[in-house]
Amino acid sequence: MLTVLIADDERKVCQLIETLVDWKALGMRVVATAENGIEALEKIRELDPDIAITDIRMPGYDGLELVR
Repeated sequence: MLTVLIADDERKVCQLIETLVDWKALGMRVVATAENGIEALEKIRELDPDIAITDIRMPGYDGLELVR
């Protein structure tokens, strides 16, 4: 099962993505959400998710910086 991290500075957007997608049917599970780039990077280092879904504009690191 693939693991997923969702990062967006809008908490409601993270909740929406986590709720609307049938992760189990896709063979995935959400292991964490983050509200800024710094928190996202910390959780990526800690949890080593297979996939990160990230907003482009966030405080701390933006999505493009985070991917680098």
